[in-house]
Amino acid sequence: MRRAPAGLRRAQLPALLAVAALVRGAFLAGFVPPFHGPDEPAHMDYVQRIAEHGRLPELRIHCQAYSLEARALWDAAVKPIVFKPDRKLPDLGHPAPDPLDPRSRATTGCGPAATYPPLYYASAVPAYLARADAPFLERLFAVRLVSVAWGAAAVWALYLAGAWWFRSRRAGLLVGILGVVQPMLGFLSSVVNSDAALFACAAASFAALAVARRRPSARGPLVALGIATVAGVLSKPTFSIYLPVLGAACVAALGVRARRSWARAAAAIAPAALTAALWSWYVRPAALEVIANPAGQLSKSGLDLGLRAYLRRFVFDSELFYAIWNRMYWMTWGWVDTNLDPAWYHLLFASVALAGAGVLLGWRTLRARDRGLVVLGAVATAYAIVVMYLLEFLVMRSNGLSFVQGRYLLPLFPVHAAMLLCGYRALGARLSPLLDPAWAFVLTLVVVDLAALMRVLTRFYA
Repeated sequence: MRRAPAGLRRAQLPALLAVAALVRGAFLAGFVPPFHGPDEPAHMDYVQRIAEHGRLPELRIHCQAYSLEARALWDAAVKPIVFKPDRKLPDLGHPAPDPLDPRSRATTGCGPAATYPPLYYASAVPAYLARADAPFLERLFAVRLVSVAWGAAAVWALYLAGAWWFRSRRAGLLVGILGVVQPMLGFLSSVVNSDAALFACAAASFAALAVARRRPSARGPLVALGIATVAGVLSKPTFSIYLPVLGAACVAALGVRARRSWARAAAAIAPAALTAALWSWYVRPAALEVIANPAGQLSKSGLDLGLRAYLRRFVFDSELFYAIWNRMYWMTWGWVDTNLDPAWYHLLFASVALAGAGVLLGWRTLRARDRGLVVLGAVATAYAIVVMYLLEFLVMRSNGLSFVQGRYLLPLFPVHAAMLLCGYRALGARLSPLLDPAWAFVLTLVVVDLAALMRVLTRFYA
């Protein structure tokens, strides 16, 4: 019997990971109740606006948000159980607006997602149109499957990033599995949310950087980086926060001492930076209105808050810090009640701390490239947190609303996963050459992910 070509064998692992992500995502897409993802009504309305009317959302705040059928579903599926964890999901078999009546579908598209770029929403239009004559719930599920596909693409890119960075398909498999079973990544990639595309573009960007590091003279990886970063900017505005990180990482991958490396890195990132600037100019009136009056007709005044008071109350509060950067990174979404039991969050925190201890104990034994990766990840994470807090401080002084969430760090998940592997490998080398704690962490995350799935099922259907 002839053996499969090496290229085919190499493609089997990421393909299996992508299939696992597709199966997991499709399961969640079918069982997570409608409109229980972050801002899902707004994201779905954006898709409907493009599909039904061929237009971007109207950049206005004072408007009737969402279509008639979307508002009817919100009243049926969300209102009865908001902040009521003792209630299960109500029966959704109620009479709904006629899906073929244009008045049911009419929408301006304005709302929380109106200022977002259109890439994710445009990618969902074919799925929406394929079920255009179906009831709203079926169209919602079809669009959710687009998020599932983006999630599978992210997992594929995570595998490539790990395999190229560590020169090991086994390491790529570990990084890919972590992407499959990260509960928050999986949840956001199975509901209607542009974060699904954001994560895929971020993972593809880091995969391109990993290849560029191995092939610094090749053009292909930098072209791929340019495409991935432009797509990321066109997926969600927050991707722009990470452009300096990707630029710095590109310079490091190509060689810091070479002047040509700086020019090539700038050329790779420049299209995304220009795209971000152009989109910001386009949406600036609505963005300023959101800051000035985010609640539409209900005005909310800003807080008379100095920097020191803000730091004391909202940054250096240990419980709040833990909730934002640990709980909200792994799995939580407010009133949707997808929170895990506190014990799981403590376990994940301890697991990450253990990897950090491994890095500190085995710093001298780490390869230079891995030490550079750890430094890059730590600096990039600190930079992103500082930028988000600075933006939140300005917004809170304007309208009193806080918005910082741990999930906004998930574009850095490829680096975080690789950092965890470095820490566990260093720890394993200290304990025993036969022991790889990285697989123990994978098993831990698998169990936590299953707990998250069961939490969703029992919360809404038990």
